Amino acid sequence: MNVENGGSNMDGSKPSKKLIIGLAAIFTVVGLVIAFITTVAVKETSAVNFCSSCHSMKPMANAYLNSVHGGFGKTGFVAKCVDCHLPHESTLGYLVQKVRTGIHDVVAEITMDTYRIDWKEKREERREFLYDSSCLHCHENLLNATKPNKKAYLAHKAYFSGKLQVEVEHKKVQAMCVDCHKYVGHYELGKELDKIGTVYDEAFYNYKRKEPNYAAAEVEEGSEAADDEEAGEESHAGAEHE
Repeated sequence: MNVENGGSNMDGSKPSKKLIIGLAAIFTVVGLVIAFITTVAVKETSAVNFCSSCHSMKPMANAYLNSVHGGFGKTGFVAKCVDCHLPHESTLGYLVQKVRTGIHDVVAEITMDTYRIDWKEKREERREFLYDSSCLHCHENLLNATKPNKKAYLAHKAYFSGKLQVEVEHKKVQAMCVDCHKYVGHYELGKELDKIGTVYDEAFYNYKRKEPNYAAAEVEEGSEAADDEEAGEESHAGAEHE
């Protein structure tokens, strides 16, 4: 029995070119739609607005917005949450870890009492949710950039050579960026965590950075001094006018 039909249909007729082109067009459109939806989904779930939609992440979001990595200050720039908290070795690894992390976080928010989590203790587990590839994804020219600072240059040179080691669980292992830069990305997160109460405070957690806060203490002091000076000048001008 001959089972080879040369790509023919069940009735022995060959599929028309129009059918083949039509199917190809459908698959192309479907692929583009899926790619578009995936791209939008990845983008919309990558920044602080989405990540802080869970109340347990509000202190982290506040501390992030007060940091240089959150765009604060004259030298600030905006690194998205996923820029630090997902690996960047490969696109596939990035997407897989994003899905895994997302599922884990959703399940935790639904099934756990997040107020009972010791977030300060969890900060010490930073090796598990921060990646060197994330840091180096932005700080590509790190070694040359630190040359003016001899201490920083030598430390980073030892890191890149693999000679910089730290002790983890009584074992010497190669150092990661967060072993030295322990609390990078979240300015004084401890203060924000101290504010967590047992009742969800909508007013407190609806954080909007309209005014400088303790992250810009020097700016605030400078502003107050300037205001006092302006007030003095106005009083003086008023006295002259009278």
